[in-house]
Amino acid sequence: MRVAFLLFSFLIVAGCHKRAAAPPSHLILWAWERPEDLRFAPDTEIAIQTGFIVIAGDAVHARGRYFPLKSAQPPATALVHVQIDHGKAFRWNPALRRQLAAAVRHYATVHPTHRVQLDFEVRRSERQALLDTLTDLRRALPASTTLSMTALTSWCMYEDWLNAAPVDEIVPMLFRMQDDGPAIIKTLADGGDFRNPRCRAALSVSSDSPVPRAPRGRRVYLFSPRSWTAQSFGQVRHAVEAWR
Repeated sequence: MRVAFLLFSFLIVAGCHKRAAAPPSHLILWAWERPEDLRFAPDTEIAIQTGFIVIAGDAVHARGRYFPLKSAQPPATALVHVQIDHGKAFRWNPALRRQLAAAVRHYATVHPTHRVQLDFEVRRSERQALLDTLTDLRRALPASTTLSMTALTSWCMYEDWLNAAPVDEIVPMLFRMQDDGPAIIKTLADGGDFRNPRCRAALSVSSDSPVPRAPRGRRVYLFSPRSWTAQSFGQVRHAVEAWR
């Protein structure tokens, strides 16, 4: 068993480098794995991807962020992405769990933030790995740090296993959805909501997909497959505000 930590993290923040405090906004810009200059949105909260982790067989390969971020304020959320290489057999065991926990903890705390978010999409047979990783991360973080996770909309609408997740926030992703996506979008547009009440505090939409009508009063994470611009941000913000 081995874990490879590769530190490519390169962060540029214009202005203050103190502990982040969330601006008074319901919108959160995701700064994913690409160069980002978000100084056009000084009053919008930022969530930065700080770590990228791949589980390949019995090895955990982890690295920091490749690309720079420029912003008017420090990010409020550190996002760690985890994925499983299904080209190799996945066997969840205590040794692999320890290696993954160490990698996630490292990149979740490499920059000071008040919220940590885990993005870890798993198959049905891999759900225990996600729950265990969240449990280990919750234990490693200060009690004052908010723990968030992304989730498939089907997890929030049709399943109950997320009730075991030790998190403060669950963020269903309303883009690139599976076959049940149209039915879920219609339910939300007709005034319905996610069946699991833990999924009713936040959601996420994408700049390259139609922004669906969704319940009001949610924190909204904004995703873009390309580097953000003032124009792309303005367009998705306008679409969100239209149903808020």
